[in-house]
Amino acid sequence: MNPRTTSTVVAVDGRIAGPRALVTRQSLVDALAHLLDSRSFREVKVTDIARDAGTSPATFYQYFPSLEDALQVLAAHVVQQGRTLDGVFTDAGKDGTLTGAREAVDRLFGFWAAHKAALRAIDTKAAEGDERFVQARNLLLSAVAQPLSDAMAQRRTDAALSAHPKALAGTLATLLASAATHEGGLAAWGSRDELRDSLAYLVTSTVKSSR
Repeated sequence: MNPRTTSTVVAVDGRIAGPRALVTRQSLVDALAHLLDSRSFREVKVTDIARDAGTSPATFYQYFPSLEDALQVLAAHVVQQGRTLDGVFTDAGKDGTLTGAREAVDRLFGFWAAHKAALRAIDTKAAEGDERFVQARNLLLSAVAQPLSDAMAQRRTDAALSAHPKALAGTLATLLASAATHEGGLAAWGSRDELRDSLAYLVTSTVKSSR
C-alpha cells in the first residue's frame, strides 16, 4: 500500500513536518502496511516497523504516539481508496438481471482483496470499540450502502419492502463486506462463482425497480 498524505502534518512535538519528515513518516506507514500482510495488528511491534522502514523506534514516536495512530493514517488511505466504490451499486439489479449486480459484487470483492491486510486490522480495532476505526469502517460501507438505500427508497410503496431502506441497505452492505472478507472460508457452501452469484441475486431481488 502507498497511503500518501496531502494535508499538513504536525509531529508529536508540535512542529510542522517538512518534505523529508513526510517521506520518513510515510515510510513508517508503508512499513506497517507491509508487516500486516504477514501478521495480525496485535503482533506488530514498533521495533518491527522501524526496522522495516530502516529507521529507529525513536523516529517512529516522533510522528505517532502509538501504533493505533499509525494505523489510523493507513485506514484513512483505505477509506480514500474506497471512494472508487462510489456508485458501483447505483444501478446494480435495477434492470432485473444479475449481470450488473454481479459486476458490482466483483468490484467490491476486488477492493477487499486488494486491501485485506489493512481491512483486517481496521475490523479488529473497530470490534474493540475504537471509534476511529468504527468510523473508518462505516465510511467504507457507506460507499456501498448509500446507493443501495437510494435505490430502495424508490420502492417505498412496494409491499415487498417492509424494512426501512437505509437499515436494509446497511444490512446488505455489511453482508457483502463480510462475505468479501471471508470468501475463502465460505468454500464449503459453494464455489466462488456460486457465492458471488448468490450475493448478486440478493442485491437484484432487493433493489430492482418495481416498475
